[in-house]
Amino acid sequence: MTSIDARRVVASAKADEILAIEHGPIRPPFSNEALVKVSTVSLNRGELRRAQNASDGALQIGWDFVGTVDAQAADGSGPTEGTRVVGFSTRMEAWSEYVSIPSNYIAPIPDTVSDAQAATLPVAGLTALHAVDAATSLLGRPALTTGATGGVGMYAVQLAAIAGAKSYAQIRRAEQKPFIEGLGDFPVIVTSTGDEFSDYEGFRLVVDGVSGPILTKAIPALAPQGMCVCYGVTDTPEIPIDIGNFMRIGLAQIMGFHLYAKSESSPPSDNLPRLLSLVGTGRLNCAIEREASWSDIDRVAQDLIDRKFLGKAVLHID
Repeated sequence: MTSIDARRVVASAKADEILAIEHGPIRPPFSNEALVKVSTVSLNRGELRRAQNASDGALQIGWDFVGTVDAQAADGSGPTEGTRVVGFSTRMEAWSEYVSIPSNYIAPIPDTVSDAQAATLPVAGLTALHAVDAATSLLGRPALTTGATGGVGMYAVQLAAIAGAKSYAQIRRAEQKPFIEGLGDFPVIVTSTGDEFSDYEGFRLVVDGVSGPILTKAIPALAPQGMCVCYGVTDTPEIPIDIGNFMRIGLAQIMGFHLYAKSESSPPSDNLPRLLSLVGTGRLNCAIEREASWSDIDRVAQDLIDRKFLGKAVLHID
């Protein structure tokens, strides 16, 4: 198959822009890849920061997408032509009119889930899902999600509760409470230092994307056999750990998480249906706070980076 010329999102070379839409060649699919006509995309801060660090105007950007299979993978794997699918591109080629994507990185979308809802799930939802899966025996035990207003955080606090945990949400400011209340009835810990974590029973699970002082105080608050999953850094990446104190906790663990690596052994095609089912039955709130045309992508991206809104941003290709 020859390459297609189409509109796609790239890191802008202009100093006052993060992203730009341009015409360019779309990579033709390999034999294990479907060609998907994209309709909807969702933004994450991770790819936006990568775009900010680029300067040549050539780097294609975008992980999360929803679309319709235009051509099934040549090897016969994955969804057939015409299937509405959701997926994510580790090559960051998703924010485009077309994307070539491995068949095990996409999943069919049930009729009960909208394009906008599905588009929010791949990176943030899968990261949260795998983080909660890493814990054992959560039923009836406390779990803590730091940075609970972020994309991963708002899914993790919900999924921990669905798994049976008493799910606590850490936020930095009291004015963020209404956002958490919109997700469900979760106890909220308002702190920017983590000092308050010691007031709670040991956490069976900590899902952390903050690091810094918050993580420093969360680790000693683990229960014996507790698991701390570290998936991101919005504060300083280097923290002190009292190894003696950590050893005395028991069999607690700290696990680094990277979605790319996890997806190699546990593909999105196996796990996205789990999230889609929860959304379709109303048990998982996608918290879509911005929905617009992708012609507004730079403005929405800037607002997301500047934290002018919480929750997810979804854009539709028109």
